[in-house]
Amino acid sequence: MTKKIEKLRGKELTSYIEKHKQEFDGNGDRLCVAAGYGIRADDGKEKCDFSDFVKALSIEEIENAQSASEPRID
Repeated sequence: MTKKIEKLRGKELTSYIEKHKQEFDGNGDRLCVAAGYGIRADDGKEKCDFSDFVKALSIEEIENAQSASEPRID
């Protein structure tokens, strides 16, 4: 039985991508699945749930942009 990998989110997801992207040698599907966004295809193989993966990255991007635009008090 295959162990279900918990989906990385937020800073954990972006940090994982930054640290491990070279290990996957340009194979975005493998990176996506390793980050927990794998789904079972009709043929039984695991593939990337691209829409969910992109949504998680987009949310992180929006949060980063919002925090960057917030005024800082020093």
